[in-house]
Amino acid sequence: MTDTSKSRKQKVAASFNLASVGYDLQAVRFLALTAKRLVELAAIESGETILDVATGTGAAAIAISPRVGANGRVIGIDLAQDMLNVAQKNIKNAGLTNIDLQVGDGENLDFNDNNFDKVICASGIFFFPDMLAGLRDWLRVIKPGGIVAFSSFGESAFNPMRELYANRIQNYGVELPTARGFNRLNTADKCSDLMQEAGFIDINTCQDQLGYYLRDLDDWWDIVLHTGFRHSLVQIEPEKLEQFKTEYLAEVEKLATDKGIWLDVPVIFAIGRKPVI
Repeated sequence: MTDTSKSRKQKVAASFNLASVGYDLQAVRFLALTAKRLVELAAIESGETILDVATGTGAAAIAISPRVGANGRVIGIDLAQDMLNVAQKNIKNAGLTNIDLQVGDGENLDFNDNNFDKVICASGIFFFPDMLAGLRDWLRVIKPGGIVAFSSFGESAFNPMRELYANRIQNYGVELPTARGFNRLNTADKCSDLMQEAGFIDINTCQDQLGYYLRDLDDWWDIVLHTGFRHSLVQIEPEKLEQFKTEYLAEVEKLATDKGIWLDVPVIFAIGRKPVI
């Protein structure tokens, strides 16, 4: 791993540690909805051993648990220890005993070849510095004929708030990468092409709209604070953060309707199979 890649991952882990306290808030429920839908599409079966990459607070792992049953197992990994701490509480509250959690890098897995029946990754792969390397490692650890399933977000996701955010935050000295976040993987073709390049076969993609109306500006700010938006927000000088928030939310307020603020969440699901040699 290069120093640049290691540094980037450390920053991602740090920002998600900060975000962990609000990751399960009602406003941020699109993450749980995405995880549950991905699990449905992956057709998890009883007795399987599943790896949940970038498990976060455990939404996918918890959805998988009853599907694999007492004879199955779920391993959830994440770079952010604080996320895993919240996930552990959620798992305990749900009374589940077939889920194990550990700190782990989804791009460089510490597991043997042909170890899992399926690998799941909900809303996480686009944070990898090298998505192709990650997918190839997932291919390595699943059994021949096994399945990998991941999700990303479509081109219009979180707009117009997302673009307003990007335009405003750059006025505060924050430099955004040209291809940032899910923009790297925001179409079905991009997802399919990446899986094909990694060596998967029988690739299928679909897109669902999982959006909903937010009640108010506080709901949207909860999303900013407790999702990937946090990566750029932490770059603002602390004494200027409140000014940014005031200016930015004034723009977002103009989008409100009598139903609330529409949160556009088109989600792309991609599933591929490991060849049987």
